[in-house]
Amino acid sequence: MNWHNPTLDDLAILQKSADGNSLLGNNYSAVNSFLYNLKYNSQISINDGWIFEKYFFDGKLYFSFPHNIEGNNDNLKKALSFLENESKSANEPLILRNITLQEKDLLLQINPDVEITENPELSDYIYLTEDLALLPGSKYSKKRNHINQFIKNYPDYRFELLNSSNIEKALEVEEEWLNGSLDKDLLMEKEIIKKAFDNFQKLESICKMSGGLIYAENKPVAFCIASLLSSQITDIHFEKCIEPFAKAGGYSIINKEFSKTISTKYLNREEDLGIEGLRKAKLSYYPEMVLEKFSVRLF
Repeated sequence: MNWHNPTLDDLAILQKSADGNSLLGNNYSAVNSFLYNLKYNSQISINDGWIFEKYFFDGKLYFSFPHNIEGNNDNLKKALSFLENESKSANEPLILRNITLQEKDLLLQINPDVEITENPELSDYIYLTEDLALLPGSKYSKKRNHINQFIKNYPDYRFELLNSSNIEKALEVEEEWLNGSLDKDLLMEKEIIKKAFDNFQKLESICKMSGGLIYAENKPVAFCIASLLSSQITDIHFEKCIEPFAKAGGYSIINKEFSKTISTKYLNREEDLGIEGLRKAKLSYYPEMVLEKFSVRLF
């Protein structure tokens, strides 16, 4: 099946697939496929008009839901047969992980006896961009107060769009945010962020990679990185703010300022990974939808 780690040369076709299928899940982002092979040894195969992806998590082999590049998924059963052969050759069960409710239902039509596991920690939080940019109505009053407090404390703050000339400033924020941590996952995340910055111009050209920086007291204190997931939705890959600016409302203000620059209807702020504090923070922005995720064992 010509499995290989996703490269810059694969970005255009991955982006075309995401657009053709109107995908909303962050795991189908072309940028995430390219960046996260560092962490999951993810590989893709482009075969017979389909895009397949496999990866390893906690030492186990998983597959993504296959998508037809043109958005024509009528022959899904045949596509699944490719993965069945692949899993058998690896002597592993065929488990599709991180799939949506709609995708799960398609699999049930093919085989009603599949084994289904809910993955709430992988559910995506999806917002109306306009809500995050304007924070309208009484339900966002606490967010507006938090932002006003930040402006009062740091009246000299400014926002810049991320570009090749200020990427180093974002890396300064990342280093200070890490604060010398030796946590394996956080150090891997740093490498993924650096990979995004190292390839920023190419990712910007093909996947509309963008981002923002907040300066306060004349130094960079927060940044975010995003890209176009598909035509209606932008995916926020990373958002970091250092102390004491974070407690003073730094996350709220970069969220709002960056959202004002986005033209897509929706923003995907990704999953909560089962972290209670992160879940509460994401819910506090009142998502338009929580995109449920599942694992399905077929064979």
